[in-house]
Amino acid sequence: MGARDELKKLAEVLQVLANPVRLEILALLSVRPRYAYELSKKLKLSYPLVHLHLRVLEKAGLVESTYVPGPRTKRVYRVKNFVVEISPERMRELGEGLEGE
Repeated sequence: MGARDELKKLAEVLQVLANPVRLEILALLSVRPRYAYELSKKLKLSYPLVHLHLRVLEKAGLVESTYVPGPRTKRVYRVKNFVVEISPERMRELGEGLEGE
């Protein structure tokens, strides 16, 4: 992946993390996996709104979900292992990559 692509991906992740509700969801999921319904009750938000935020987090690669079989199949969400690195050193590396392109 080139420097330009890495910067684009970083910008996308930062846009996702810029939403306070998504940060609250990540914080709760960091404690333990949860169902969207649980999150909606805990955050006092509608289920569709929480589900929308979960889809955005999942698309960004920060959260993953699995289906739990039962009388009513449910989807449980958990935080994926991720690192967002922004440092002068990392920016310099990406800047040097841009100069070389």
